[in-house]
Amino acid sequence: MNKRYVEYAIRLYAESYNKRQFAPSFYIIFTKKYTNIYFTMITYNQFLRLKKPRDLPEGDFMTIAIVIDLIDCLTNGSVMTARRFADGLRAKGHEVRLVAIGADGENDCDVKERYVPVLTEVSAKNQIKFGKFDEEFTGVDIVHFIFPFKLEKKCKQLADEMGIPTTAAFHVQPENVSYNAHLGWCKPFNNLVYAWFRRTFYKNFDRIHCPTAFIAQQLADHGYKGELYVISNGYDPAFVPPAKRHANGKFEIVMTGRLAPEKNQQVIIRAIARSKYKDSIHLTLLGNGPCKGKLEALAAKLGVDVSFDFLPKDRLIKRLQESDLYVHAASVEIEAIAAIEAIACGLVPVIAESNLSATKQFALDSRSLFKDNDADELAEKVDYWYEHPSERAAMGGRYAIFAKKFSLANSLSLAEQMFADEISEYRARKLSVREEFVPRFSLFTR
Repeated sequence: MNKRYVEYAIRLYAESYNKRQFAPSFYIIFTKKYTNIYFTMITYNQFLRLKKPRDLPEGDFMTIAIVIDLIDCLTNGSVMTARRFADGLRAKGHEVRLVAIGADGENDCDVKERYVPVLTEVSAKNQIKFGKFDEEFTGVDIVHFIFPFKLEKKCKQLADEMGIPTTAAFHVQPENVSYNAHLGWCKPFNNLVYAWFRRTFYKNFDRIHCPTAFIAQQLADHGYKGELYVISNGYDPAFVPPAKRHANGKFEIVMTGRLAPEKNQQVIIRAIARSKYKDSIHLTLLGNGPCKGKLEALAAKLGVDVSFDFLPKDRLIKRLQESDLYVHAASVEIEAIAAIEAIACGLVPVIAESNLSATKQFALDSRSLFKDNDADELAEKVDYWYEHPSERAAMGGRYAIFAKKFSLANSLSLAEQMFADEISEYRARKLSVREEFVPRFSLFTR
């Protein structure tokens, strides 16, 4: 809406009896543009949806609903992002209401699980559930969506009907779908998924949260028209370098991530098997997922020393601080907070240079990159960092400083601004829309 418009609402108390209480039956919107003045009559219910557009001054808190199918799966990266954002926004004074399976806060909505034949069984292997929602958003300033599934579509429709502003995040990379369907090689299939997400969900949003510039460019290339806000998912400030490096009996390599086809942990096992220092290396794969059995069999076959684990935050931080090198082998990745957490702990990363992954943005030079799925090149990089402990220590310090760019505090501030932008413009847009379908009477002319 043109910022030179000035809107006022004049409340007229016309006596209308409703449930033994008197309530206004109509309002008049008084609009001034330059020296022209217009009067517009609207209903009481329409007026309830109109609020003065606002910015977000310090101390002005929002009530934010975050909709995500599930919130109780600690092995799902998108779930952990939603939990971090919710906790962080609450710490800043906002009220956050989660709408999800497993939501257990005082003002949260614990939705029921929705069964989808075949898809439910397949998704369960990747720690995904689907929810269903039959309530209303009461007293909410804005609704933010994490996934583009049926729960989110239903809640988006409801929010629109209630006149509540909405934003959405893009966390489900189509290649995550295709790799698990063994169609990762099929670009037309991935393009169809991008198109399906756009047409059935994201076309209805003016603002989309993109965790990286990489995925923002992907959305732009696939015809997404909303304003794309590049905001890192942000890492927990508890991830810091150790006061003193731990002395290990073996060279400790670690990767954090779901054990799934697109994460490609198998290439790390193959690379260690080809390393000159194979017998001096121990690999820890942190995460759960459908590929665990195959990875265990491959490690046994190649004689690679591998441990599998899933750790709570405090033990995860300790494990990263005690490791020597972090390898991120994923071929498909929107951001990879796991990699940021590792470099925040002072670990040098070696990252797969994939066209479908944003994680390569965290590499400070070519020594931290290897060609996607190339076990030989990865073995060379592992051997280099094994042989240069002093350089590894120096670069670890640089990486820890670099990681601060992706702090949760910075991401929360940017998210607050995105929410405030949407609230302000949505309310202004609701006012301007009234002029398109109701009579206007100009009392003055220029």
